[in-house]
Amino acid sequence: MKNKTLPVGFLSILFILLLLNCDTGIEPSPSPGILRVTLQSDPADTIIVIVKDTFVVAEKDSFGVTIFQGRVYSGETYAVLYPTLKSYKQEDRVYNIIRREAGGYYPFTIFETYVPPGKYDRIQFGLKAHTLKLKNFDEIKVEAPENANPIVSLEADFRVEENQVTEINVYIQPFQSVQRYRDIYQFIPRLQVVGVQYLGQKK
Repeated sequence: MKNKTLPVGFLSILFILLLLNCDTGIEPSPSPGILRVTLQSDPADTIIVIVKDTFVVAEKDSFGVTIFQGRVYSGETYAVLYPTLKSYKQEDRVYNIIRREAGGYYPFTIFETYVPPGKYDRIQFGLKAHTLKLKNFDEIKVEAPENANPIVSLEADFRVEENQVTEINVYIQPFQSVQRYRDIYQFIPRLQVVGVQYLGQKK
């Protein structure tokens, strides 16, 4: 009695077809998008009263603020924000938030980071003021109120898509955030999200 066997080549082809049609249940990981956060002083906030004198912001004035520990949230899940796309760790960076350029306040990019695509609802970062220096006036030390939390949270609904740039624009009121308390000046930051832009692919 003869054995009936299938050709080896046929069996190989059948095996390959079975592998190709096999569902492993593992989906390819999505590519990240880019989240950029800008910080600019409110163009309407240009005047501060010190003692009895009124000052209007000038070109060489400065107000140093440290930005640190950025995060973006989706519910209770968060991604860490870095200063630049080339950064590999979080850094404290100081910005002169009343820097002037072309007659207006200069916009700073405080974070630019690859993050997973999806929907987000909150930006969070630390903010600490230092010294306010105005033209024809001594330096003014500005400090947070005792036991104040330096972390600010800004609610905003937005999305990040694969290989696309989402930009969040934040305004800070530099002078409205400074309040005199007894013999010191306290910094109570006033910030708001003023824009969300979907900019497509980074060029």
